[in-house]
Amino acid sequence: MKTKSKRYSLILLLLLIIQVSFICLHGVQKAGFHQDEYYSYFSSNRSLGFYYPDREWVDTDTIRDEFVVKKGEGFNYGLVHQVQSWDVHPPFFYDLLHTACSLTPGVFSKWQGLIINLIGFIISFVILYKLAKALGMTRSVRLIVMFVYGFNPMTISCVLFIRMYMWLTVFVLASAYLHMKLISLIKKYYSGNELKGFVLSKPFDAKFKKGFTYYVAAIALVSILGFLTQYYYLIYMCVMGAAFGIWFLFLMPKNRKKKESADSQGKTILGNDELAEKAASMAERFKYICGYAFGCAIALGLSVLIYPYALSHIFRGYRGREAQDAFVDMSNLGDRITFFFGLADDYLFSGMLWLIIVMIVIALIALFFMLRVKGEKDKLHIAHIRIMTVTAIGYFLIVSKTALLLGDTSNRYQMPIYPIILLLAVYFTRIGMRAIVGKRTIAQIQIPVIGTFTIFAIIVLKGLIVDQNVLFLYPEDAERIEYARQMNESGAKAVVMYNDATPDNIWRLTDELLEYDKLYYVNEADTAAISDAELAEADKVVVYAADHDNRDEILSILEGSNSKSGKIEKISAKDMWTVYEMK
Repeated sequence: MKTKSKRYSLILLLLLIIQVSFICLHGVQKAGFHQDEYYSYFSSNRSLGFYYPDREWVDTDTIRDEFVVKKGEGFNYGLVHQVQSWDVHPPFFYDLLHTACSLTPGVFSKWQGLIINLIGFIISFVILYKLAKALGMTRSVRLIVMFVYGFNPMTISCVLFIRMYMWLTVFVLASAYLHMKLISLIKKYYSGNELKGFVLSKPFDAKFKKGFTYYVAAIALVSILGFLTQYYYLIYMCVMGAAFGIWFLFLMPKNRKKKESADSQGKTILGNDELAEKAASMAERFKYICGYAFGCAIALGLSVLIYPYALSHIFRGYRGREAQDAFVDMSNLGDRITFFFGLADDYLFSGMLWLIIVMIVIALIALFFMLRVKGEKDKLHIAHIRIMTVTAIGYFLIVSKTALLLGDTSNRYQMPIYPIILLLAVYFTRIGMRAIVGKRTIAQIQIPVIGTFTIFAIIVLKGLIVDQNVLFLYPEDAERIEYARQMNESGAKAVVMYNDATPDNIWRLTDELLEYDKLYYVNEADTAAISDAELAEADKVVVYAADHDNRDEILSILEGSNSKSGKIEKISAKDMWTVYEMK
């Protein structure tokens, strides 16, 4: 038995190593950054702040300084928190990124953020496995869950996106796991089972109270960290808390009565009928729920004390107001849910969500009528599954109603719940397969397990190879960065014509602009003449022009200021920027 356990652990470890290596391979392929990823580095490490002059040269070293930790300025968490107070995010992820950058001063690299997220992925892998185990899943089914999680394009994308969502996933999974353990503790107590050797007596009560307090305290700690990572954790916290409270108060099965008995020394042991009067009463359960709610309230209170700007972010910040307005606006309910449902179908299930839904329906019918799945309800902790399902649906719907609609990158808002959705999909698919084929085996492996693995292997492979659903790679940026490098080596001068209404959009070009030694900034709102000796004598000028009503006029002015200019050629366009070459 120990040999089999060691072999299984080695398989699990090997799977994790392969998945980490696979993610790192995608990390190597990551050629550019999303605008928000630049903000992650800037708000974690900023120095003096960006300066957008008009008709002046700017050394690119001053730009790079805003994304790196300079020597002697590391581990300045007070500044990190101050910068976040000006925006709308809590600081925990930025503290982690600032730590990584402080350990590598003067360096601006994607790997600083990717390593932070890889650590988060490894932690999430362990917690998700424990969660699957807490739900009563067999070893083979747990392996399927871990396979589909680690190789899923959305998990890889979550690691590649240098923002807080990988770590939000960690704390969502941790909260789910702790709640499932708490539910198991409660079910053992109220069913009259023993708790690690304690019989039904006062020691039994003490053991339960100690365990209940431990899990509530652990949930509170996780909630503090989750809240300080992303405010969307509050949605999961409230939905899970409501589901848990309703189950505990109203839906938990009643005790089975049992007569009192005596031990070998003639001492009376408390019977289930007496236990029911004391512990299973509504008043008793309400007392424990109050304790649970008190723990959650303490967690929120401590979070606000640690980061007092959270309240203004949520209730007065621009994102908080946008989310509130979106939540109460019922006119777009169907469109928003359809949008995020479509994202999950396309990117999480590779367009095969219809098959998973079919398997779920078959599983539910089989469970309801007990068709060829006898024993599944007790064996696989159906109460746990119900609470997990309600919580996942609740989070998905509320986030769908409040999150920004940003195309495929909006997956980021649902990524923290995607692992739980995958877990539930595997759970119901296996039951559906069992309802179809029974418990037949091939080489000592149940056919329902083989069928479940086959379905999800197809989903993963289709998403990776056919659909190429891994996000945030930006392969097109490699060519643009190489072009900038060649232009700088050839002695070309670089001009940045920015829109004064949105100057921060220069961030979108950071990787390209840092290839130059210096940049000439031009405010497109100013149509005055451009007079600069270096530009006038330049043999070649590369112009990065933002969208603006005056863009063409400024280009003409720039062309007229160069004594060697022949023609202006459009090189490329991305988002709201167009690159021109003047030679």
